[in-house]
Amino acid sequence: MWERVVAVDLEATGLDPLEDRIVELAIVRAEDGLVLLHQHFHPGISIPPPATAVHGISNADVAHCDGFAVHASRVQAMLQDAVLMGYNSRTYDTVMIDAELRRAGERGLDLAGMTEIDLFRVWTRSEKRTLELAVQRFLGHDHAGAHSALSDAEALLPLARAMQRAWALEDFDLMDRSRPPGEVDRSRRLRRAPGGEVVFNFGTHAGTPVREHEDYAEWMLQSDFPRDTLDAIRHLKENGWRWP
Repeated sequence: MWERVVAVDLEATGLDPLEDRIVELAIVRAEDGLVLLHQHFHPGISIPPPATAVHGISNADVAHCDGFAVHASRVQAMLQDAVLMGYNSRTYDTVMIDAELRRAGERGLDLAGMTEIDLFRVWTRSEKRTLELAVQRFLGHDHAGAHSALSDAEALLPLARAMQRAWALEDFDLMDRSRPPGEVDRSRRLRRAPGGEVVFNFGTHAGTPVREHEDYAEWMLQSDFPRDTLDAIRHLKENGWRWP
């Protein structure tokens, strides 16, 4: 298998794999570590400051770079029959590369049938995140009375303190890291794009601003969606369809 595996990673203008654009792409052959491609691209749109803050690539850095389409045929050939390996790539890198390839007139990737290795998912499915295992790892002892509400609750405070020490976290970090980036509602029907605008995160309007589809938002208000999703929609409506 390993002779077909290529490690893939990219940096982009944002977190939406369908709407954002690639600004850097690396493809490395796993068998021998040969760098098949490492290229910066002009994305054709402005790179938002929050994205630059993450990967350090500014508009000036790519001002004279080729667009992705110039190299799309090479990328298509490299990935056509390969096994892609990435980190959290199944719902991000791979989908974004497919979108860029198709946008450039290439065949794209077989998202339904391709073989892929996503090491983030391998990790989360291989190493359980139960409270018992967290106590063992961070407190160094077995969690006696697991699945008893009182015992579980009493374990949480020392566990929080141990996590703070392990990762040098302040109190506010515990709260900040508990909320997923871009979260608007817990059911994830909505999300904040890198620029702060609230967009739909499902259905035919996925990735588009709520303010551009007020009729759809109004329909949601009359439908059976989770309460916090409806509260967010009402909040947007009351503030001119913009997130304050």
